[in-house]
Amino acid sequence: MANQLGVLNALDAAKTQWYHFTAIVIAGMGFFTDAYDLFSISLITKLLGRIYYFDSLSKKPELCLIVLQLLLMVWPFAEL
Repeated sequence: MANQLGVLNALDAAKTQWYHFTAIVIAGMGFFTDAYDLFSISLITKLLGRIYYFDSLSKKPELCLIVLQLLLMVWPFAEL
């Protein structure tokens, strides 16, 4: 327990360096790309469905596209 407090005190006393700004920018870019992926994946799967799995006689969406959209919505939370 005392060793952990020493590490926390050292982190509190450390000055801000270029590494900290680099870590913030990289984390922000990762958050942005993940959010963009979650936003755009439903649009992309609908477009791919119209191109590759189009059936002019059917009014219902294809089951494989529904499963793909559900899988892509749940996948990021499964990695936690």
